[in-house]
Amino acid sequence: MRRKPMRYHVRDASGRELVVPSLADLHALYAHGFLADDDLVRAETSDRWTRAGAMHALQGVRETRAESPRRVALLVAALVVLATAIGILLSR
Repeated sequence: MRRKPMRYHVRDASGRELVVPSLADLHALYAHGFLADDDLVRAETSDRWTRAGAMHALQGVRETRAESPRRVALLVAALVVLATAIGILLSR
């Protein structure tokens, strides 16, 4: 017999709620920025609300989101250095 996936209730800062059909869907919403760290989440079998940013199940997503600005900054810096080096070589 196949088990139904656990559904999750999400409440945002304005008090609006929605039901997310599975942890995979919750993960995707969080990864794409539709859920903020301060949004409250609870499993359908629980009465306890937890901040999305504090959920262990979403920890890998938080780390990836935190690294993203650093990666962009590093890429931009590398492009500036590369463009400068090409400019110096072409000016000779």
